[in-house]
Amino acid sequence: MAVYVVGDFLRETRLRKGYTQEEVSYGICTTASLSRIENGAQKPGRLILEKLFERLGTENNLFNSFVSREEMELYSEIQTLIRDITDEDVVKIEKQIDVVEKLAVNTTELEHQCLYFAKGELARQKEKDDKKAMEMYMKAIHITLPDFDGKNPLRNNLLTFDEIMIINAIAILHAKADDIMTAVQLGMWLKKYMEEKIVDGTMKIAKYPMILYNLSNWLGRENCHKEALKMADLGIRFCIRYGNLAFFPILVFNKGGALAELGKIDQAKKYLHQSVTIFEAMDRPDLIQVATDWCKLHYRIDIQ
Repeated sequence: MAVYVVGDFLRETRLRKGYTQEEVSYGICTTASLSRIENGAQKPGRLILEKLFERLGTENNLFNSFVSREEMELYSEIQTLIRDITDEDVVKIEKQIDVVEKLAVNTTELEHQCLYFAKGELARQKEKDDKKAMEMYMKAIHITLPDFDGKNPLRNNLLTFDEIMIINAIAILHAKADDIMTAVQLGMWLKKYMEEKIVDGTMKIAKYPMILYNLSNWLGRENCHKEALKMADLGIRFCIRYGNLAFFPILVFNKGGALAELGKIDQAKKYLHQSVTIFEAMDRPDLIQVATDWCKLHYRIDIQ
């Protein structure tokens, strides 16, 4: 497909949404580069094109743009690394970091964002070094959002899906360090952004329930159980509508927990039992054990 069609589509989408070239290109490419792409004078690489589409709140399902076989190979390996991060497969993450690093030797910083993020995940999950993990997350996010301080939302900035994942990871570390309100503040920023800026797509289906699940956990830890219940309910409805099975049962469990904290024990038992039934259907005895132990310890409820 001709490059000028890509540029036309980018420009028309950007103008329809009311975004400036500066807002869309910030941290990804120069404003001048975006202008040339929109005018058909410059062919964008696949990764840059994808990030520009994401800033516009959509996924690049229409256009493919590879400058070379090497770029195509690097892009493919980065996508594999992102999937490994999503699956939280530490062994695969570690191996895939080596693969991507070898291919990204002479590339721009944008290609290294996922690498830094992956190294942060490795530090958190394998090395149990949260300080190093935060350093890697901040190094990753500063490639495209240099003004982000790790705590205060940049509400005027457009975000890519990678940026959303990295900010969520930063929020998780704040919660782990008992800085719950910072985690909630970042989580609410991402929630609102995904609701207002991102159209339906595979990344939203995967990530939006995750953000709601985290918020329901963090608000519950702050004894904001009505708000936690609201987040769990919102996540459950979204999962039912779009078929996200991964987060559905744990959101059901969180709903039961919030109801128990609010003293609605009969309703709580109903949803807690439902969550365990779904875990059984998914053949997840590990989650069943965690759920039953938690209910006995915190709510004195036997859900087996």
